[in-house]
Amino acid sequence: MLKNREWDIINFITGKNDPFTGDDCAVWNERSLVVTTDHMCEGIHFDFDIMPPESAGWRLMAANASDVISMGSMPSHFLFNIAIPDNGLEKAQRIISGVKAFALEHNIILMGGDTTAGRSFMIGATMFGPKPEKPLFRSGAKAGDTIYLASHTGLSKCGLMHLKKGTPGFKASKERFLYPDPFRHIPESFYGINCAIDISDSLKSELELISLSSRASLMIDLSSIPVHEEVLETSKMLNIPLEELLFGSGEEFILLFTSGETVKDAYPIGKVLNIKEPSVEIVSKNGRFDLSAVRTFSHFG
Repeated sequence: MLKNREWDIINFITGKNDPFTGDDCAVWNERSLVVTTDHMCEGIHFDFDIMPPESAGWRLMAANASDVISMGSMPSHFLFNIAIPDNGLEKAQRIISGVKAFALEHNIILMGGDTTAGRSFMIGATMFGPKPEKPLFRSGAKAGDTIYLASHTGLSKCGLMHLKKGTPGFKASKERFLYPDPFRHIPESFYGINCAIDISDSLKSELELISLSSRASLMIDLSSIPVHEEVLETSKMLNIPLEELLFGSGEEFILLFTSGETVKDAYPIGKVLNIKEPSVEIVSKNGRFDLSAVRTFSHFG
């Protein structure tokens, strides 16, 4: 599970044998804060041939805010950095407009940052939120918990494919990719939630992270995963297995969490069976689905 160069590098940086002890945010106990940081690079995370510059700035903010929310907090302040190539000032202003639009809509205050020259655009943010009474860690899943999904998956990957192909329509998919908003799918209360993570890489990756961090056996009912009509239509139109879209789509920026309570406005998709040996099993009416066949995004290929 989760064998890729990104985790090898994280493991090298942290110097730990088990890279899965990290979470979406660091918990800064001395200052009662949760802190996260993300950066995005032109050509890897955004492409101006298929998306407006404002979207790049918005998505950077969404990625950071989603991490803070997944810890059971709400983002309050942020730092912003940008590297700007030659003749890139106009695009830079539009990127910053996207950053400011997200911050204004969700009342997140800019504290400072840095600008520099670069061969291509690179943008980064560090975001802060108040430490909640009970931070939500990936390692917090408990035997008997229900596994919940906050919204549909697959939309972001569908949106990217349709933007690349120039397909008309598919408004919800394109919006999820271009302007994701993690604030739209938050539970009414974090009470009773034991474990949470945001879907940034894929549903497959995040399930595996929860399983490894909690040393938990997870069972997912394939028929319980919500399927958006645009995801189903994309699967048929492009002849892509539906499971590839549901489990392999990244940058959804919605919550995956476990709870011993009944949670409204979220989709129950499975159970935490035990806290002994990490595993993720997907069951369907046709038997067990092989999750290893699903491809996921990697920053390093």
